[in-house]
Amino acid sequence: MRGIVVIDQPVEDRVVGWQVNVGVGRPSAMAGAWVLPADDPRIPKLLDGRVLVTTERAAHRFGRGAAVHHLAMAILAETSWMTAVAPLNTPRIPTRPRARAAADPRASAALTLATWVAELLGAWDRIEQQRVAEPPLVARGGATARPLPPGWAPAESAPPTEAPLAA
Repeated sequence: MRGIVVIDQPVEDRVVGWQVNVGVGRPSAMAGAWVLPADDPRIPKLLDGRVLVTTERAAHRFGRGAAVHHLAMAILAETSWMTAVAPLNTPRIPTRPRARAAADPRASAALTLATWVAELLGAWDRIEQQRVAEPPLVARGGATARPLPPGWAPAESAPPTEAPLAA
């Protein structure tokens, strides 16, 4: 997986994407944003191989994608199990996004979701670093930190390599 892309289509003739890098042992980070014409031929390549998170306005074109609230719930479920087995210093898991304002107002919805994804994955990474250090918890997910919690972002959330270009 090459990361996550949050995508929005705030107006008919523009598509907004915000990329979030995913990495074990390093903070998840906002990696780049773009506002492109809706018919730009680069869009499928920018989405290829990434987990797709869509806004309501983009779902009609790009599909439902992976739900960020399911990411939060997957982290909470896994953390709940872990803390019942071994003591962990769990970070705060944001269960709702905080509205963000982008320099280009058309990018604000995508920025809000991408920031929420980055915050959740940052918390997940801190939890996983603790999990792999606790012998009773290693059996649950292996000796290597997992980049994503179990049960989130199934393979079908990735967009097809030939996404339609007309809205």
